[in-house]
Amino acid sequence: MKKRLVRAIALMMVFLFAVASAFFLVPAGHTEAAGNAGKIVILHTNDVHCQVDQLLTDKGLDKAVGYASIAAYKKAVQDEYGKDRVTLVDAGDFVQGGAIGSISKGEDLIRIMDKVGYDLAVPGNHEFDYGFDQFQKLAEMASFPYICCNLTKLSDGQTLFPPYLIKTYGSVKIAFLGITTPESLTKSTPAYFQDKDGNYLYSFAEDGTGQKLYDTVQKNVDAARAEGADYVIAVAHLGANNVTTYWNSLAVVKNTTGIDVLIDGHSHEIYNVSAPNRDGEEIPVVQTGTKSATLGQIVIDSATGKITCREINYLRTQDADTLLYVKSMENGFAAQMQQPVGSSAVTLTTLDTVTGKRRIRSGETNLGDFCADASRIVGNADIGLINGGGIRSDIAAGQVTFEDLLNLYPYTNTAVVAEATGQQILDALEFGSMYYPSESGGFLQVSGLTYTLDATIPSSVVITDKREFVSVNGPYRVQDVRINGVPLDRQRTYKVAGISYMLLNSGDGYTMFGKNVTQVNDSAMLDTDVLMHYIQDHLGGTIGNEYSDPLGQGRITIRQ
Repeated sequence: MKKRLVRAIALMMVFLFAVASAFFLVPAGHTEAAGNAGKIVILHTNDVHCQVDQLLTDKGLDKAVGYASIAAYKKAVQDEYGKDRVTLVDAGDFVQGGAIGSISKGEDLIRIMDKVGYDLAVPGNHEFDYGFDQFQKLAEMASFPYICCNLTKLSDGQTLFPPYLIKTYGSVKIAFLGITTPESLTKSTPAYFQDKDGNYLYSFAEDGTGQKLYDTVQKNVDAARAEGADYVIAVAHLGANNVTTYWNSLAVVKNTTGIDVLIDGHSHEIYNVSAPNRDGEEIPVVQTGTKSATLGQIVIDSATGKITCREINYLRTQDADTLLYVKSMENGFAAQMQQPVGSSAVTLTTLDTVTGKRRIRSGETNLGDFCADASRIVGNADIGLINGGGIRSDIAAGQVTFEDLLNLYPYTNTAVVAEATGQQILDALEFGSMYYPSESGGFLQVSGLTYTLDATIPSSVVITDKREFVSVNGPYRVQDVRINGVPLDRQRTYKVAGISYMLLNSGDGYTMFGKNVTQVNDSAMLDTDVLMHYIQDHLGGTIGNEYSDPLGQGRITIRQ
């Protein structure tokens, strides 16, 4: 009886400790400090996109996501492994994606990350969204260093930042190697990387095969090894799916050797996989999703060489000091953000409500219709064109606030009306549809026109090594284009409304626009102001049932 009682108490102690570990962030599987001697921990985030603070309910438990919970977890791991053995890194896209980023042009995010204690970061494509000068200002503000091996000046070939950073943990040296997707040239605003004459000033080691990027990565891996690095951790903003295949993380691993782990970002996925490198060795490749969905943790046992990777679903534990700091910033502009601009009778969505998957980058949605309508009607144009990748959040039925609009359009683009020929419009529709059925941020949501996409016809779009449009060298997938019910005239000039990113700056690679069109408005109106004016001045303050179908109004017909 006594033995049973002792055993029951022991089991209860184990259960209580497991519960405490879940709620108080004691890392599971590492409970004895003595057993952690020689172990090194790397915590990593990616694509946080201004998710500074939020409480969610997950399976009945409150789940804190954002920087206060990241700070709390980091401190817990430091208490266990030692401060000098824990490093926190970010794989890009953290200064943009929400109101706090747009209003401060990313500066508040740098301050928060400094408060959390990040040790280094890699620029993602959206770090450039406030302009190159502002990007450099953010880099100078940060207490943590940026690293990137493939962002260079074309004038002299020099990198803007150190390609890698070697940190020492006792007798072990780890090189952190930064890599940024060459898609940045078109996935941010191309003009930001150009001079006033449209000549590119910067390169991301782009070409049409990926070889230039592989060679750049290999060169710096070899240099880090020669400098004494025992391990090389690539911190990359590359992605795996729905990105340029020869620039994705798996391709980089496959075509190089010497990387021990690749921390990834860009494609907003959660994965912990392995991929063979050039020598056939299996290399871990990890990503934590987006908006702080998870926190990544890598443990390197320097005694055995074993590397363990996992995702942390951190629960309701937040660092009080960091939380107070974040709240003070949020409160500073809360009143402005919560100002109502109207209401909506329906939910406007980026998703396919049947599958639950994102649709706006490969098909029509009611939110895409709404945004394109706003551009066309407020701009008094013939048609409206909006790239699906620029529409970043849904609008729920009910009151619509300024924050809702800013979360939907977080890039602070200006409204543009330009004159373009029917041929340029047809080429734009064809270019936007070239990747279908795969997603593309350049997939166009339209207003004032309809068309059919024949997906049985292979795309014959020709692009540059920077993923920019050159020509169509074959049959068009896009057919039966009609503007206000009338067949498109390739020779006629039309007024096209949209945003500066695409129409003036050739964003997403739309080079048929840019210098090839004539801007006819002189407005400095922001894209968010266009939405506000559309709701208030043209819809009477209420988004109505004309947008009730989540799949849109049938402007785009897809023939499979």
